[in-house]
Amino acid sequence: MRLLRRRSVLVSLVATGMVAIAACGGGSPKTSPSQSSNALTVWVDSVRLPAAQAYAKEHPTMHVNIVTFDGDGNGATTLQTKIQLWNRTGNGWPDVIFSEQANDPVWMAQKPFEFAAPVKGLVPDNLLSQWPAPSTAQCTINGTQYCVQDNLAQVVLWVNKKLMTQFGYSVPTTWQQWAALGAKVATEHPGYIVGNVGDSFSHWIYLWGNQCPLEQLQGDKLLINSTDAHCTRVAQLLDPMVQNGSVPPLSVFTPDFARKYGGAKDKVLLMPGPSWYAQALFDQTLHIPAGQITAAAPLQWENETPVTTGQVGGGPWIISKHSKNLKGAADFVTYATTVFNPTGKDARAGYPAYGPLADAWLKGLGSNPYFAADPAPALKAAAGQVWTGWNLVSYPDQPVWSNTVVTKLVAGKSLSSLLQPLGDGLAQAAQASGYTVVRQ
Repeated sequence: MRLLRRRSVLVSLVATGMVAIAACGGGSPKTSPSQSSNALTVWVDSVRLPAAQAYAKEHPTMHVNIVTFDGDGNGATTLQTKIQLWNRTGNGWPDVIFSEQANDPVWMAQKPFEFAAPVKGLVPDNLLSQWPAPSTAQCTINGTQYCVQDNLAQVVLWVNKKLMTQFGYSVPTTWQQWAALGAKVATEHPGYIVGNVGDSFSHWIYLWGNQCPLEQLQGDKLLINSTDAHCTRVAQLLDPMVQNGSVPPLSVFTPDFARKYGGAKDKVLLMPGPSWYAQALFDQTLHIPAGQITAAAPLQWENETPVTTGQVGGGPWIISKHSKNLKGAADFVTYATTVFNPTGKDARAGYPAYGPLADAWLKGLGSNPYFAADPAPALKAAAGQVWTGWNLVSYPDQPVWSNTVVTKLVAGKSLSSLLQPLGDGLAQAAQASGYTVVRQ
């Protein structure tokens, strides 16, 4: 911050302060679309704040008004409320928004919100072609691309190499081997775990990756089939693991999870999870010592090919169609996604979605002494394996999973018994959002 020009520093601090006041009930940040070619208003979460600050520093003639907010994370509806207000009053739209919610562009591009601008023609085609196809597909609504993803969140198998070697276990390559190891761990090393299923996004790890059709667009209809064989087989695999304690129904971000399995306890043997678990979870949250964690390829269902995986995130950058500075907005988004790549302790928090930047980021990750072995090969391979049969929709599905499944798993119910209620809850949310739902 000291290196920013005075104007940029003051603008950033004022914007952040205004958000803090709003969070305490003191009012909402007042922003307006840029009125000239040298002004931008950008809304970011705290993780993307360094990118916005770096852009302001490197573009001293651009007056960058940075507003931090919750990022719409975990199914929040902050942006829906704000955009409805801006549309109603006819002003206040920022030029660029980053969202932690991968599905936000779906509703932002459509009535009644109509906030997102098509990116083709704004971001150069030679750059747009460098995003993986699954990433581009998630930003494409009715044939038009409305966003670019900042990061990918492909699921891999995280491995505690130290513990696996100490216990004499081999790293599984299939879900069946993983389940068998879970049963073995529960008997030989009770209290140690090979995964968890208590997060609001756990279905994105286990059901998405195994091609369970919970959100599959078929023309103008949405298929929700929670009792498909691809769903029931996963539930039947997980049920005994939840019961024997090797896959607890706890969130990895709860104090209870950290107390039982993190820190000095060091009881996480394996963990299917997204790329950003690399240090955000194992190092910064669970405080697992350096030299233990690495990544292995996503688990395969028996010998089925091609291997598919899920994802947990993939936050998008969205340019406002109301911006008076579309060129500047596109330049900012291009910088944030294709240029910004600090190293060391200031490194980007997630796997860059832009291919060439991902290569540079992975090189830095591979030399990071925190890891027991280079996690880059597994992460890079998984980037193109995200199953495209799970479509992003306009409603958040995490609350449905949490309320319908996680709370009942904690109470002792089996996942198999909860698949039908899960489908019912998702269908209700989809219909409320205007979808014509197909159930099978």
